[in-house]
Amino acid sequence: MNHYKIAFSENAVNGLLEISDYIALDNPVRAGSFVKELTTSLRKTLSLFPYSGKVVKELDLSEEIRIWSYGHYNSYYRVLDDKKFVEVLFIFNASRDVDSLITSL
Repeated sequence: MNHYKIAFSENAVNGLLEISDYIALDNPVRAGSFVKELTTSLRKTLSLFPYSGKVVKELDLSEEIRIWSYGHYNSYYRVLDDKKFVEVLFIFNASRDVDSLITSL
């Protein structure tokens, strides 16, 4: 089975930093371990099953964007099948208004 390569956009990395900073307010040690758990799980899952996330139909975008969830956090990504590549575009807390966040970027 061919594994897909995973890459994180600058926006996704910034999202991870925000998550880490938020968790660190209460528990600095847990902040780093949680982000590592999230990214490890995301890489393992999407490298083997890139189409496991549901298509996000609510976003008015020209390309197919999928969502993968871990705890209270959603990762938005696209699959480039011809290149065996997954690009993680954004990572947000699930309670945030994604439409306004994405259009403001």
